[in-house]
Amino acid sequence: MRRRDLSTVTIADAERRMVIALGKMTARQGDIFLSIRFDDTPYEELASRHGVTVDEVTADFARALSMWSRCLHARFPHLVWPWL
Repeated sequence: MRRRDLSTVTIADAERRMVIALGKMTARQGDIFLSIRFDDTPYEELASRHGVTVDEVTADFARALSMWSRCLHARFPHLVWPWL
């Protein structure tokens, strides 16, 4: 996929794309993504909160970051992998 120039992305567009990306993540992936990126929550605390291992938290965060990146860089983010 061709990457877009992020210097042209407005705050409103980034927020809209974040909503799209969160809608394509599982609830756990979304919570883990937001908690790590915006609240600096430790992986161990998230693992305890969700009843999973730290490795599963790491995997969920990686999947969430991937989805966020896809939606941020996509030309038409609402069409990015609609089956997810």
